[in-house]
Amino acid sequence: MAVSPDLRADVLRDALAATVWREVAVHDEVASTNDLLLADPRPWRVVTANHQTSGRGRLDRTWEAPPATSIALSCTLPLPADQARWGWVPLLVGVAVRRAVADLAGVQLALKWPNDLLALTSPDADWRKVAGILCTVAGGEAPVVVVGIGLNVHQGADQLPTQVSTSLRECGADVAREDLIACILRELIVVQRQWATSALDDDYRSACITIGQQVRLQTGAEGHLVGDAVGVDAVGRLLITTEGQTTAYAAGDVVHVRPTDGTPAPPTVESPAAIPPVGTAELDPADFVDAIEARLMGHPRSMRRSEISRASGISQAQTATMWRSLGFARARDDEVFFGEADLEALRRFDALVQDGLLDNPTALALTRAVGRSTDRMAMWSLQLIADMVSGDRGGIDSDVAQRTAALTVDLAERMSPLVDYVWRRNLSVAISRMIADSEPESHVGIVRTVGFADLVNFTQLVRRLSERELAQLVLRFESLASDIVGAHGGAIVKTVGDEVLFTHTAVEGAVDIAFDLRAAAEADDLVPTMRVGMARGRVLARLGDVYGTTVNRASRLTGAAKPGKIMVDQEVMDGLPDGAAVRVRRRKRVDLAGIGSTDAFVIERPPQ
Repeated sequence: MAVSPDLRADVLRDALAATVWREVAVHDEVASTNDLLLADPRPWRVVTANHQTSGRGRLDRTWEAPPATSIALSCTLPLPADQARWGWVPLLVGVAVRRAVADLAGVQLALKWPNDLLALTSPDADWRKVAGILCTVAGGEAPVVVVGIGLNVHQGADQLPTQVSTSLRECGADVAREDLIACILRELIVVQRQWATSALDDDYRSACITIGQQVRLQTGAEGHLVGDAVGVDAVGRLLITTEGQTTAYAAGDVVHVRPTDGTPAPPTVESPAAIPPVGTAELDPADFVDAIEARLMGHPRSMRRSEISRASGISQAQTATMWRSLGFARARDDEVFFGEADLEALRRFDALVQDGLLDNPTALALTRAVGRSTDRMAMWSLQLIADMVSGDRGGIDSDVAQRTAALTVDLAERMSPLVDYVWRRNLSVAISRMIADSEPESHVGIVRTVGFADLVNFTQLVRRLSERELAQLVLRFESLASDIVGAHGGAIVKTVGDEVLFTHTAVEGAVDIAFDLRAAAEADDLVPTMRVGMARGRVLARLGDVYGTTVNRASRLTGAAKPGKIMVDQEVMDGLPDGAAVRVRRRKRVDLAGIGSTDAFVIERPPQ
C-alpha cells in the first residue's frame, strides 16, 4: 500500500473549519505533541505530527512508530466543572476514539480499562492494542485536559511496537490519517458536550471488555492483585472483587487473565458496520440500510422487545407506549429491532417520570411532540440533500438514494449540535413570549395578530408543473416565508403547501411581514401572486398551533381578498400606531362564513 509521506495540513484544516477547534498545528516531526500543548494549554487546540520521536503513554511507556505510519495527536478540551466527573474523562475519550475508528475503518473494536483501544485482526484472533490514550490535567483558572492519542494506522507486522499490538492495516482497513484525525476530533466535540453528565457512561461500560474478566491489576503502591473486574463505578473507577470483597481502583495497569466464566469475552456491543461503498455491484438494499442505521444510531440492532424491556427495567407495555408516542411502528416480538441508543432513550424517558420532573401523560405528550416535529424535519432534510445529489437529473434512482444516504450520515454528527442549538434558541424565544404574555393579562388566551398568506390559483398551477417543479415552488415559498417572518420577529405556526400561517405580538410587525411577503412573490419568477388576510385578537396557543375566532377570521379574510391584496379587520386597524406608513381603503362589510358580517380594510404602502 502506498502511504503518503506527509500529513496534508490543508485537508485537515478544511475538514475542521466549521468546528470549535481554534488552532490546528501540523508538524513534520516533534519530540512530543503532548509537551507542546502542556506548554500552552489553552482549550480547543490541536497538535499532530507526521513523526513523533519521544512520545509517552501511561506509566511513562514509550510510544514509537516509523514516520508516516501512525497518528500522534494531542488536543486540549475544557474539563467538567464538577471535579467528580474528571475520572470519567479518560474513559469517555476512549468512547470517542472507538466511535471514530469504527465509523471509518469498520473494524471490531473494544476498550480495555481505562482507555486502551483494542482490535481484532480476525474473528478468532486475540484482542490486540491498536491505540493508546493519555489524559493530563493542566491547571489554571479554567482547567483543561490535554488528550494524547497514539493510533497505529499503516504499520506492518514487523513495524509494531510489541507482540500484543496491531494496526488498522493488519486488521484489513486502509484509511487516510487525515480522515481519522478529523473524525476523532469531531467525536471528541460530541463526547465533551456530554461528559459532565452520565449520559455516555453506559456506552463505555458496554464497550469495555475488562468488565467480566479475571484481571491482574498492577499498581505502584501495592504491586499487583488478581481478581474479577465486575464493573466501573460512578466516578470511573474499576471495581475488582477479590475474596468476596469489592474495591474500587482509580489507577493501575490492567492485564486480562481470562473471562470469569471461562469463555471468550467479546465486547457487549459490536462496532457499527461500515457503510458499503456506494455503487457496489449487487449491493443488497437491506444490508445497506442496516449499515446506515448502525452508523446513525452508533450501534447495530441487538435486542428484541422483551430484551430491551428487561435491560431497561421498564415494562413491555410502557416501552410500547413510548415507542408509539414517538410515531414509530410496533416491532414484532421475535424481531431484533432495538439497539443501545433505543435503550438509552427509554432510560432517559423513564428518568423524567421517576425523578419527578414530569408526570407520565406530560412525558408521553413531549415525546409525541418531538416525534412529530423531527419526523417532518428528517423527511425535509433528506429531500433537500437528495435534490442536491440528483442535480439536473431529477428523481431518485438507486444510485442517488445510496449517495444521499451516505452523505446524510456524514452530515448527521455535524447537524446534531445545530439541531440542539436551534431547539434551545427557539425554546428561549418561546419562554420570552410566554413571560411577556403572562403580564399583566390574566385572561384565557393571548393577544396576537394572525396572518394567512395564500398563493393564488395554486390548484391550477399544480396541474401544469412537474413533480420537481412543484417541489421547487413549495420549497421556494416556504423559504421566503421563513426568512421574512423571522426577519420581522414573527413566528411561523405552520405551512401547508400553498399557505403559511404566521403570528406576531405587534400589529406593525405583522403588517410589515404582509407587505414584504407580497413584494417577494411579485419579484420572484417562480412564486405566483399572493394574497394576505390578517386579524387581531385573543387566540388559544396549544402545542405549537393557534386556535380561536381570531384565527378563523384571518383565514376567511384571506379567502375574501383579491389576488395581490392585503385585507385586515378593524382590530388590526385599531392597533396600528399613529403615523404608520400605511394607506387604507375601507371595504364594504364582508360576509365571512361561520363568522358573519365584518368590517374589512385593504391596506397598501403609500407611494415612495
